[in-house]
Amino acid sequence: MATDAMTPAEAAWNVGTPYPRDRCVHELFDAQAELRPRATASIQHDRSISYSELKVRSDALAARLLDSGVRHGDGVGVCGGRSLEALVAFLGILKTGAAYVPLDDASPPGRLQAMAEEAGVHTVVTLPGSVCRIRRVRTRIDLNGTVPTAPVAVPRAGVLPEDCAYVMFTSGSTGRPKPVAIPHCGVVRLAASDLVWQRPRPGERVLHAYGLSSDASTIEIWSSLLAGACVVIADQEELLSPAALESRLLAERISIAYLTTGVFHHIGRTRPSALRSLRFASAGGEAMDPELARAILAACPDTTVVNFYGPTENSVVSTAHLVQDVPPGATAVPIGRPLENSTCYVVRADGTLADIGEEGELLVGGDGLALGYPGDPELTAERFVDNHFEPGTRLYRTGDRVVRRVDGVLEYRARADRQIKLRGHRIEPDEIEARLRADDAVGEAVVELEGDSLIGYVTPARPGQALPVDRIRGSLATWLPPAAVPARLVEVGQFPMTAGGKVDRRRLRTPAAKPATAPARKERPGPGPQDSLAQVWQVVLGVQPAPGDSFFDIGGDSLLVAEAVTRTLAAFDLDARHGRTLIRSLLRSPTLEDFSAAVATLVAVQDRQAEATPDTGAVDFRAEARLGFTLPPRRGREPDWQHPREVLLTGASGFLGAFLLDRLLHRTGARVHCPVRSRDGAHARQKVMRNLARFDLATAEAADRVVCFPGDLAEPGLGLEPGRAEELADTLDLVIHSAAQVNFLYPYEALRRANVEGTRQLIRLAAVRAVPVHFFSTIAVLAGFGTTGVRHVHEDLPLDHADQLTMGYAESKWVAEEVLRDAADQGLPVAVYRPYEITGDRHTGACNTDTAICSLFKTITETGLAPDIPLPLDFVPVDFLTEAVMHIATVHRATHRTYHMTNPRPASLGDMLDRMDAGGHRIHRLPYEEWVDELVRHVAQHPTSPTAPFVSLCVDRCKQADMSVKEMYFEGTFPTVGRANVEHDLAATGLHCPPVDAELLDRYLEYFYATGYIERP
Repeated sequence: MATDAMTPAEAAWNVGTPYPRDRCVHELFDAQAELRPRATASIQHDRSISYSELKVRSDALAARLLDSGVRHGDGVGVCGGRSLEALVAFLGILKTGAAYVPLDDASPPGRLQAMAEEAGVHTVVTLPGSVCRIRRVRTRIDLNGTVPTAPVAVPRAGVLPEDCAYVMFTSGSTGRPKPVAIPHCGVVRLAASDLVWQRPRPGERVLHAYGLSSDASTIEIWSSLLAGACVVIADQEELLSPAALESRLLAERISIAYLTTGVFHHIGRTRPSALRSLRFASAGGEAMDPELARAILAACPDTTVVNFYGPTENSVVSTAHLVQDVPPGATAVPIGRPLENSTCYVVRADGTLADIGEEGELLVGGDGLALGYPGDPELTAERFVDNHFEPGTRLYRTGDRVVRRVDGVLEYRARADRQIKLRGHRIEPDEIEARLRADDAVGEAVVELEGDSLIGYVTPARPGQALPVDRIRGSLATWLPPAAVPARLVEVGQFPMTAGGKVDRRRLRTPAAKPATAPARKERPGPGPQDSLAQVWQVVLGVQPAPGDSFFDIGGDSLLVAEAVTRTLAAFDLDARHGRTLIRSLLRSPTLEDFSAAVATLVAVQDRQAEATPDTGAVDFRAEARLGFTLPPRRGREPDWQHPREVLLTGASGFLGAFLLDRLLHRTGARVHCPVRSRDGAHARQKVMRNLARFDLATAEAADRVVCFPGDLAEPGLGLEPGRAEELADTLDLVIHSAAQVNFLYPYEALRRANVEGTRQLIRLAAVRAVPVHFFSTIAVLAGFGTTGVRHVHEDLPLDHADQLTMGYAESKWVAEEVLRDAADQGLPVAVYRPYEITGDRHTGACNTDTAICSLFKTITETGLAPDIPLPLDFVPVDFLTEAVMHIATVHRATHRTYHMTNPRPASLGDMLDRMDAGGHRIHRLPYEEWVDELVRHVAQHPTSPTAPFVSLCVDRCKQADMSVKEMYFEGTFPTVGRANVEHDLAATGLHCPPVDAELLDRYLEYFYATGYIERP
């Protein structure tokens, strides 16, 4: 039958059937709850929840989410695994008009963070037994098993069937997970389909054994709950054991199991009768093996067996084939016909319809079509194309080559691109290759599927140098699902090429290619703690490390360092004072093997009851503080800093940077250039916009006046693309430098590149035309004055006593200030701002909760214990600070004045404790030493506590005085500071820093409560 004889409708062979297309997922669930309130909605071992209870609890969560600021169209993360509470979370989120974003905590922390960022998550719901490791979010809500005492009325959110219901992730060719937004109508179409009798009947039991981040969980959950069936939550491990799975199916009287093809095949090979008790069993995700399908059909004559096919981009399932008879000798099982209200077209490369029996690319559409890839309009436009056969609709290009038979059934042939499906996961070899090539040791990389295993072929970046295979594979595991990590890597000196200049993939698969092996290592004498530390690293990173793996190459970062060290101290019963030593050891030599040796040494030292290993090698801060080069003669147009047209703002993806950007956009007409650590310009812009939204700052003004691009303070030339620095040097009117690597654990050497060398690079850029540089330092650079007995420091007093500071971050800022002083002496306009504690907006309370002071407040409320100490709360609200700096920068010439951005009317920790008590907390105050002991015990029991990175401040000793680092900042030790320059330059503005009084403290506490950072008493 020729295609020119078919109408487009016939070519699509779309079956349109009535279904509730005008209803949303949560509305259909609520209808079921009204119809059968006492019916069991879900079972998990010995726990269960009825439809009525699930409705009541999800309504209560929706109300909490709305109160916390969640709005229609937001993406809300759900951290945790399969559970009754996960169902509550999904429904509660949908009832607010938001979309849920599953963040299965079985994934590595680095991948979870990337997923949250790509989906624009600002609010996270954490399920019981899970820990939220997502950073830089606005609101955290812990979901417990408490049942509300009374139903809660939830305002109608005005959700439409075309609105996003959830965001799922697939592999991305850029090396990062790729979000896909699925609408309500897509889920409803899937749940309503009964093309092959797959829809559950009321009261039937449906297996739910896949992770929340898996497509398979979508059909398990919603096909059940929208039909009045029961979701039976099983352990994922049961899928790996056909005997255990069969036992669960029988014991729970399960009728329906939606399986991945990998599990289906495993059952077919080992125990085909395991599915005999089911009414319906399906497989999907990969090509079905006809021999294994025949085995299951023979062993399960009363079970309906179906082969499902569909991409994430079309709401899980696009086509279905009823497997009834597999002829002997069959090489494939068809993928069938479209689901109801779905369309399929087989097209040639030119977009015309393929003939019957002619191979072509499969395009799918209909009501299940995804909204696209959030944040990536270019990829969305590339993969979601206009439907020329039905104007006004779209189709998704699957990349799959198929053939349509005469009877209308589709047969799968191959991938049009290199995307593959393996063990239920959709994988793009391009993504794996991108991650391999990102490794410094790897030159080029090719990934191929051989049998049912992925093989990676790699060339060394430096010829003749052995590749560190364990580390490379471990690094992949921090980004990719386990199925996407190559089973082995093969080292190739040089890739064979085709005549067309492309890699000859066929010739790669030759015996000449040898498996890469890690270089031989010296055996360390005696037994070490390596096995225990490997377990610690696996808990922290979600990856099983090899001895040669570097902590930072397999997903570690500065915050996870704190958790790893905290767990190490607890595992080996080491004194908390050794924490800084362990951190230095990990930074100096970050492999598991070398860190194990360092821990073994400390264990031996402690056994001899010695003090913590002292730091080796003093830094000459005066030498470090020299600029090191002569500024060039200024040239070009004089910067118009009073009416800036072009401004460079560093740190726009941080808390302070967000408010600075907001003030620049409102106070000036300037175009703001924002370098951001990112993979490209679009990603940089996404991070900046997401950061503005996190603090409820308007983003409309940013549409045309914010220029975002990749940059990195720690890289040569600020990591800017060629020509960018020259362009900025020629056009800038103002530089505002608020970016820094902020870490209270790291030594100066680890922060030097970003905080000192990055400042030097900005000086080079600004010096071309003498562009004013406004630099954000910290009041902590003055701590050394206090320990030497200086009681007062005015703004123009030269810096001194760097050797007293002890904390690497303060040392790096001290050096950066002095580098700028050298530049100012050569004529560069410079202003330096030393804020004390930058706190939340005085009107909204919006805070950066990733700070030491906020973590202290949280720990106090969690433990009910507080130190009785003279700790000042010198709070500078971020909105006042940024208003003041914008005024100074655009009204007063930069003449190397220093501004102490402090509060003339501060409070003390005792004042905050009084407000906590007034709000219903019961705080017991302890002497400082006793409280530190309790803090160390608390963090040892809760290694992921926000306070963990800051414990060292309380236990580490000052270099030159007999006190802890924290005590250096107590009243009576830390000097009082002058504010004459600030008061002079703001005298005529009416700008005044608000006092730290009960009103301001209560506003901050209310923000903590509303965002779930601190539990309301």
